Amino acid sequence: MSYRKGRRFEYEVRDYFERRGWLVIRAARSRPVDLVCIKDGKVMLVECKYAGGRVQKDERKALEKMGEKHGVDVAVVRRKRRGVIEIEPLYSGGV
Repeated sequence: MSYRKGRRFEYEVRDYFERRGWLVIRAARSRPVDLVCIKDGKVMLVECKYAGGRVQKDERKALEKMGEKHGVDVAVVRRKRRGVIEIEPLYSGGV
């Protein structure tokens, strides 16, 4: 997948969350996650996967560990089909 397509999808996901009232920060070079979303004192770390991209087992564990360590929610967002995204929660910080 091209960098441009992935970046464009990250912007699409950013816009999705912003329309729902979240403050969204796109992480440089997608490290450690693609987006940091903040709303009403709640923080969600978001990893974007375009075109059926999968989260590898070690990446999933690292994301879950990050959420646990910092007490924040972690989710993976994928494109299901044009205009539709799927949000898969990986960890709920539930502080």
